[in-house]
Order: sequence, then C-alpha cells, then structure tokens
Amino acid sequence: MVTTIQIDERTKALLDKLKIHHRQSYNEIIVNIAEEKMKKKDIMAFAGAWSRVDDGDIEEMKKEIKKLRERSTKELSGK
Repeated sequence: MVTTIQIDERTKALLDKLKIHHRQSYNEIIVNIAEEKMKKKDIMAFAGAWSRVDDGDIEEMKKEIKKLRERSTKELSGK
C-alpha cells in the first residue's frame, strides 16, 4: 500500500541534503531516519552533554543528590 504525504519546501530541501545518491527515494531517506532514531544509543553519543552546564549548577545538583541519598538512607533504616 502506498500513502501520499505532503511536505513543505524546507522539509524537502532537508531531505534532499540527506540523499546519499541522486536516485535515492524520499521513502528510503525517511526509513533511514526512523531506523536511526529507534536504535539504542551508544554511550558516546552523550559525550560532552554536560559541557554547557555551569559549574555552580553542577555543585548544586551534587548537594541535592547528597541530601536525597541521606534522606532515603534514613527512611530505609527507620531512623
């Protein structure tokens, strides 16, 4: 079964840039995009993800995590 979809010129231009060869169909490109999105992410895909986070924010997060751990430890031990 074939389904017709409509895309705007910007989307078409983006898909054109993803073509590996000029005869590749838009269907093939969309399938490749979908399959790539569905793949399990490699841990290296996250490398540098925290590089834009301010050091002060990181320290604040560490403090909050420490507080949560201490509280959960107390709750679990019944103290």
